[in-house]
Amino acid sequence: MSNRSWKRIILGVIFLLLSIFYTAIFYRQANFGNTMVFNIAHLKGLDNILTSPINFNYWNHSGSQINLFSPWLTLLPGWLLVKLNVFWGFGVYLTAITFLTFVSAYFYMNKFSHDTFEAVLFSLIYTFSFNRFNLVFHEQRLENYIALIFLPMIYYGAYLFFKNKTWQTLTWGLVLTVWTSPYLAISVGLTLLPIYFLMIFSKRSHHWRYWGRLGLNSLIVLAFSVLATLGFIGPLINQQVGQNVQQSPIQNFDYISWFQDFNFSMMQLYLLMGIGVLLLLLLLLIFLKSRFSYKLIILEMIPIAAVVLVRWQSKGIDVSRLIMSLQTILDLFGIIIVSRIIILIFQEFPSVFKLLLLTATIAGTSYFFYTQAIQIQPKQTFSASQKVDYTKFVLDYHDHASNGKNEFLANGKKTTVSSFTRSSDYWVQYYSPVSTTLNLPVQNYAGYNVQLNNEQVAIKKSARKTLSIETHPGKNIIEIHTRYDLIGIVSLLLNLLGFIFLSYFSLHNLRWKMKKVPENS
Repeated sequence: MSNRSWKRIILGVIFLLLSIFYTAIFYRQANFGNTMVFNIAHLKGLDNILTSPINFNYWNHSGSQINLFSPWLTLLPGWLLVKLNVFWGFGVYLTAITFLTFVSAYFYMNKFSHDTFEAVLFSLIYTFSFNRFNLVFHEQRLENYIALIFLPMIYYGAYLFFKNKTWQTLTWGLVLTVWTSPYLAISVGLTLLPIYFLMIFSKRSHHWRYWGRLGLNSLIVLAFSVLATLGFIGPLINQQVGQNVQQSPIQNFDYISWFQDFNFSMMQLYLLMGIGVLLLLLLLLIFLKSRFSYKLIILEMIPIAAVVLVRWQSKGIDVSRLIMSLQTILDLFGIIIVSRIIILIFQEFPSVFKLLLLTATIAGTSYFFYTQAIQIQPKQTFSASQKVDYTKFVLDYHDHASNGKNEFLANGKKTTVSSFTRSSDYWVQYYSPVSTTLNLPVQNYAGYNVQLNNEQVAIKKSARKTLSIETHPGKNIIEIHTRYDLIGIVSLLLNLLGFIFLSYFSLHNLRWKMKKVPENS
């Protein structure tokens, strides 16, 4: 076995052990509250996602439209694991997410820097970073830290893209990020746009052929990114047109107030200013001594840091999630520069010293992560939460039906009915001697097929914006069957076509590269 293979095996084992360590600490210290219950209910509710976005078995049978407003493709592996066993399944899923974050960070940084030492440093600091810790242990929204797997892929893809080498890596990164965290994808797009202007200062761009090919590749990336995400974007826009749903803003971390709370003395402030000046000089040195790619990263960090620190707000537009996403991108850029600084400082040191430094980095980042975790005082941990009824859990995710507490109203008064659900189907049995306006605690959705006593009936939207049906005198059996509507079906088919074409061009490009490699290389 070659040295390269041994290196990969050793790194793989180290990353796997660190991932298991990360998950074990999460199970021991993370608070198991509504957000974690939401994550698991979301995973379990994907049983029928390929046939319908609505699952009546969960969200207290309200017909929640979460899968129309939240991406689900990258959550499917978690659905399979949680379906087998919630406790162990989610543990394996979190371990896999952390392991893939390690591997992605190492793999793409190694391709970018061509330095194994820098790639391992970056991978360790990136995965154990405070930002990721905050997303996993405090924010806890699953998609926000799954997306960290794809960020290194996107920016390495952008590195290749602006060198006019290939567009496939960037496209896959963008597509997977949209299917995981759309706000992060938007933030990534905002950071890529200025590079078109900054490329003017690169010698590579001083030819009209460069801009012609870059323009063509930009159109290809845009087209494939839209086509390969239509399965989520199409149904989302369709629902937004009718409902105009807006998310509530989130609370971003206030760095200025956090800094002021330390109440530094004047002497300490002068010391911090001195350290700041030294860091700026060090960044200037990095800027001058590094290649153009690192210069771009440093320049990008300046406006992103300003937005994150000032927490810019726009009247009438919620940008709080964009600020959180920009903070994640700033974390990535900062860790790249930190890794670069360490490389420049220790580049002339012998390999034995670098190995010791890597060992110290593993120990240091693990200890830093552990000390952060033990400061959390959870009310309830994952291991103590085995009796949660995930089907009854309700979180107001733009669903008016969730406010109805699963109450059926007959002519505006609470009534008792017999009901049964099975994934995409909902049956209600109701008896009344007279015709009644029956208000069902089910969210209104365009893809419903509603039958009353085996006959198709029209549905109305009630005052509480849920389904309303006029019943017949006597026994009424109401059936609600939900599937993707025409726009949803077309969007999914076009999305599948986009994946097929994108895979074809990616494999075709890979085969072409392999043909260029000599047999005895």
